Amino acid sequence: MSALKITLKRSCCGRQLKHRRTAQALGLRKIRQTVIKEDTPQIRGMVRKISYLIDVEEV
Repeated sequence: MSALKITLKRSCCGRQLKHRRTAQALGLRKIRQTVIKEDTPQIRGMVRKISYLIDVEEV
């Protein structure tokens, strides 16, 4: 199964609470932090919700 490389590119300060919590659930805490997650529908939904804060690459 493929994976997604997710990088936080913008700060979560001043964003909606749900968007901040979504970033935390993905494991993103600091700007330029990168995590690799399995490509599932749940992760895709989280990525779509905060797409303006992150960069996503398929690995």
